[in-house]
Amino acid sequence: MPHIDVKLEDLPEGRPVRLEAAGQGVVVVRRGGAVLAYEDVCPHAGWRLSDGEIIDDHIECPGHGWRFEAVTGRCMEVPFYCLKPVSVLASNGTVRLSWDWGGEGADGPAVV
Repeated sequence: MPHIDVKLEDLPEGRPVRLEAAGQGVVVVRRGGAVLAYEDVCPHAGWRLSDGEIIDDHIECPGHGWRFEAVTGRCMEVPFYCLKPVSVLASNGTVRLSWDWGGEGADGPAVV
């Protein structure tokens, strides 16, 4: 299973960041005491969500402006579209991101 370890202090508050491992991109958001992460691609048109913005607890796609709930990954415009979650575990100032997009589910946000 691919994973990324990153120091919490290296994740800016309230701004999407792209991290990569095993040829796959992950968008990471640190907001309100939580770290959230998803595959770094808009399921609608393939734009990098890390190039977008965080607006009112939503990740906004830079392409067509679609908004995704930061906590759930659900699309506000077309709920059929959801982001692929990345498991986030935080311990001692380090955040581990891991994913297996061929499987089901993820651990969800980590409170830091």
